[in-house]
Order: sequence, then structure tokens, then C-alpha cells
Amino acid sequence: MEKIYSRRRFIIKPFRIRGKNSKNKNYKFKKKIFKFLSIILISIFGFKISLDYIGPVYETLCNEKAKSVATIITNQQSTIFMNKYQYDELYTIEKDTNGNITLIKANVTPINNMISDLTENIQQEFNKVETEKIYITLGNFTGNYLFAGFGPKIPINVNITGTVDTEVKSEFISQGINQTLHRVYVVFDCNMSIITPIKNYTQNIQNQFIIAENVIVGNIPEIYFGQ
Repeated sequence: MEKIYSRRRFIIKPFRIRGKNSKNKNYKFKKKIFKFLSIILISIFGFKISLDYIGPVYETLCNEKAKSVATIITNQQSTIFMNKYQYDELYTIEKDTNGNITLIKANVTPINNMISDLTENIQQEFNKVETEKIYITLGNFTGNYLFAGFGPKIPINVNITGTVDTEVKSEFISQGINQTLHRVYVVFDCNMSIITPIKNYTQNIQNQFIIAENVIVGNIPEIYFGQ
């Protein structure tokens, strides 16, 4: 009997069937993935709707900023050149022996030099423009006009670059009996590019600036040479 009970016993350990638990784990994992993807899709969709709401406002602010930059630079440079050139340097008035005006002639060389230097200086100033900021209120993202101006302002950096074409024009304006105002101005045609994190825009901006003027006493001849 002692030998019988002294034999090594075989103990069968209980084991778990893991099929059901593994399915639960896979289900929970897939559920988390689905929630994560749903949150991303909802966020993207919401962001797209917000961009659609602020799109027109955003484009207007960008265009206004570009217009402001182009106008300020062209006006500043025109003021500098206005002080450099006199009317007599740009135009010559010829008269006959009786003092009557026979010819108004544009002096091509100084006018071309002015156009060249002015265009170059403006282009250099465009290249120096640093990052500008525009501000959109948080209420604009709601798409409701009642809340458009409310909430904190969100700053957005924009980069502005541009090119410019310059042209000199003049006009004659009657100032009364036997007097005519000859006004000379420069016309700027600026092609501006606005680079933003959301969207890029282009805008054509035109500006003009009076560079010189002179009151001419006498009858203006029909023959006029120049710009």
C-alpha cells in the first residue's frame, strides 16, 4: 500500500479557453480605431466648413493688406522722385516771337530715367516686405453674421510679393480764360501675390500719383509731342 501512495501524482492544471477573450480584445481595439478615425474625419469636416465660412472674409483681408502695401510703397517712392524732378526738366514749352505757345514737348531722356529708377526702387521695396499679419475674429468661424465681429482676434501670417510696371501720363485741364493746367502723373500697375498657410491669392492693383504740374498761360497748341 505504501508503494502505491508513494507514486508521483499527475496533476492536471486547469486551463482557460481564450477564444472569447481574444475576440473581445480585437473588438475593443477595432472600436478604438473607429473612434479615432471618426474624430479625425469630424475634425477635418468641421475645419473644411469653417474655412468655407471664413473664405470670403479671409480673401478680402488678404487683398486689402496687399493693396495697402502696394499703395504705401508706390506713394512713398513717388514723393521722393517728385522732389527730384521739376516740370521744366520733364517738358519743354516752345513759343514763337509773339509769345504764343507753338509746341509742348516731353523730354524723353529724363522721363525714361525717372521711370526706370522709380520702377527699380519700388521693386526693391517690394522685395524687402517682411511677413505681414492679418487678424480674423473667432466669431467669423461660426458662419453667423451676428457673431462675425465678436471673439478674440486670431493672427495669421501672410507673405506678400509683387512686381510693378510704371508709366507716365499727362492731362490738360482748363483753369479759366487763356489758362491751362498741365498735370503729369505716374501710373503703377502692380501684380501682387499673397502667400498664406490656407490659400494663395493674386491681385492686380493700380495706383497713380501726381509727379509735377504747371499752369500754362496762353492757348494750348493742337500739336503735342510726348508721353
